[in-house]
Amino acid sequence: MVQEKDLHYYQKKLEESYCKLDFSSKFDFKNCINVITSAPSQYHTELQDAYCDLLLNSLISGYLRYSELKGFNIIKDPCFTEYQKTVKQYSQEEPIKQIYFAILDLITGDHKRLLERLNKYISARIQGLLEHDTILSCDDFIYCFVLPLKEGIPGMWSYLAELLNQKAVEEGIPEMCEALEKVYYCTKNDEIIDSLLQVLQVNDSIYLAKELLGYTYYNMQMWNNALSYFEQYEDVKDSESIFFLDTIYFWMAWCYGKKRDFQNEEIYYRKALNFFPQSEFALNNLGYSLYKQKKYDEAEKVFRECLQQKRDVRFAANNLVRTLLALGKIEQARQFIQDGGYKISKQLVSRLGHPHTSKKIAVNAETPDVAPNIPTVNIGVKKNQFTSEKLLEDELIQRMEQGIPVFGLSLKVYQKRGMYGRQFILRNGRLDILAVDTNENLYVIELKKDSGYDDPYQQTKAYIDWVQKDIALPEQQVYGIICLNGPTAKLRKDIKQDPQIRLFEYSISYTEISG
Repeated sequence: MVQEKDLHYYQKKLEESYCKLDFSSKFDFKNCINVITSAPSQYHTELQDAYCDLLLNSLISGYLRYSELKGFNIIKDPCFTEYQKTVKQYSQEEPIKQIYFAILDLITGDHKRLLERLNKYISARIQGLLEHDTILSCDDFIYCFVLPLKEGIPGMWSYLAELLNQKAVEEGIPEMCEALEKVYYCTKNDEIIDSLLQVLQVNDSIYLAKELLGYTYYNMQMWNNALSYFEQYEDVKDSESIFFLDTIYFWMAWCYGKKRDFQNEEIYYRKALNFFPQSEFALNNLGYSLYKQKKYDEAEKVFRECLQQKRDVRFAANNLVRTLLALGKIEQARQFIQDGGYKISKQLVSRLGHPHTSKKIAVNAETPDVAPNIPTVNIGVKKNQFTSEKLLEDELIQRMEQGIPVFGLSLKVYQKRGMYGRQFILRNGRLDILAVDTNENLYVIELKKDSGYDDPYQQTKAYIDWVQKDIALPEQQVYGIICLNGPTAKLRKDIKQDPQIRLFEYSISYTEISG
């Protein structure tokens, strides 16, 4: 017990010494080395491992791929040089240390022994887990594999899926490996999403899949879907992650802003800043969120703070002028433009008007996210089919979010914290849309571009049963809607005999713009 306390003491001292390093100007690792060498010899191995991990964390945290480090040569980084020197003190034949050498091989581009090293490391690691009757958890998987290996090399994650398909590994991790192969080497977002959703169907607690689903949907600008998975990820406490938490909070704030939910947008920019006060663009964006809520006095203080700290200067300067105009502080705005030396947009300068104007200037309304009205001549309806279900899905979601009735019903996409009814996961499947009507009844909506599929009727029936058992409250009814092009006679007959499901055939209207 005394020895454990002594080791903990040196580990803490090592962490404190490492945290005092000045990464902005110089790298002097002597104090860290002194902590290790001054400790009793029986602790040197554990402390050297801890030191390697500290160095590695400085190199790998907060981003998804090594290829994102454009313009930054990680091999010339002093942390990497120190990491390399420390790792080379290990025996290259010791199985459990192979992960350190594998990371060196990966970063330096020497991939010849990479898979061999990973095989040896995993074998030793699994043996240790079995001896202690424990498992490799999602946290362990992220920390030991995902963060340091990142994109690896093509085929590496599929190879790891085979190696980790063992009883000492948490269920869903082999599937997560296959999903990572897609994340890193597939260019089709739909395939990436499918692979990540399959992980959650195996094990809903593999929160890494939720983090990456949020990230993927965010990049696809599917804001509600992104938020639902970021919210699920946020609810997992003390978890390892690929991205820094302030980055995830920033993305959530951005999603809320796109949804025009400015209150939550403000909340999550504040969360990002509380977690990391220097979070890039978060302070300016917080000010703009306050501006959109007409909290002009608060917004002014934030923009002035940005300029004082020399953060996001170009955006903050323009936003400060915009805010001063909204407050009626015309002369202050003019003086700021004259004395500040900032590049202010011509549009804002023109809004100041005549030098003697002192009247409050109205705030321009946000440009609505709808197309302008264009005169058209209807030449009738031509039957055709969408190239994919996603286009049909996009069309329906857009209508529902704008409050336009679909299928003769006033439907909204089902939504609760951590849940959004588009591409909604069920026990053993994923339905296209889960919607709710004004009476709180639920609708399973299945979309097919044509009839060339397995039985859509039986699939929809199964989804209805799962929604009724897993989602619906006792007083909620669950109905089904199938929408496709060219339904078969069998499908028509099945639907006709089932009052719980309705069948729709879509068609596209082509219009000619008048001259």
